[in-house]
Amino acid sequence: QGIRVRALILINPHNPLGDIYPAQLLKECLEFAHRYGLHVIMDEIYMLSVYDDTTFTSVLSLDCLPDPERTHFMWGFSKDFGMSGIRVAVLYTRNHEIQKAVNQLAVFHSCPGPVQHVLSQFLRDRDWLDNVFFPTNKMRLKEAQNILVDGLADVGIPVLKSSGGLYVWADFRKFLRSQTFEAELELWQKFLDKKLLISPGKAFYCYEPGWFRLVFSDSVDKIYLCIQRLEQMLHSHAAEPGANNTSSSADALCNPEKDSSDQPSSTPGEDVSQLKNILVY
Repeated sequence: QGIRVRALILINPHNPLGDIYPAQLLKECLEFAHRYGLHVIMDEIYMLSVYDDTTFTSVLSLDCLPDPERTHFMWGFSKDFGMSGIRVAVLYTRNHEIQKAVNQLAVFHSCPGPVQHVLSQFLRDRDWLDNVFFPTNKMRLKEAQNILVDGLADVGIPVLKSSGGLYVWADFRKFLRSQTFEAELELWQKFLDKKLLISPGKAFYCYEPGWFRLVFSDSVDKIYLCIQRLEQMLHSHAAEPGANNTSSSADALCNPEKDSSDQPSSTPGEDVSQLKNILVY
């Protein structure tokens, strides 16, 4: 398209899908970027919020980087440590030009000394972090995810299988009045009216309307309350005139129909989602 691409940004674990890049795929992405002289910005802000015994590979753990000068790592305290109000993050880079530029910016965005002191003391307690905090946090996140996923299933909403992050990517397409982003926005407004703050897919540049991100890193009672409000709201929405009451096209996510060439069918009226082959709960 005549646009000069300068960098490849990878979010691992992915937001909003919750996917985790396998080590081999991560290496292939780095090698691809190296071939074309691209910088790679690795956003690993959810790196410690991984469960299901899934192996997470940080870019910093790789034995050899194809292009160390163009590979940059970012992480922050806000997600893995539940410190959304502590606006402190880490940039690790071997590129001296970037270090110089960031140091100039840091003059105007420096981290307060008292905050640095508290966090440094916090990180020094490795025994508590490794044996108490992280295991407990992962256990609670997995429990919360299971409650939300099971609750959504009871309401008829499938979600993509994920092993990282603080959210699930859920399929609300059958509740849209039409398969448009206008209908997605209308449904989102109805969620807000019921005091449900659920992020619409368009906010994440999803090309297909009807997908929403639900964050589950909250108390169990609030997750149950969320499910209760969702069920009430969706049932009343489905009963309204003009509502789309057809069966969920998300069924194709689990069992996509195939033509004689053993490829998913894309005839008019059938689901053509790019997500149809991704495992769902």
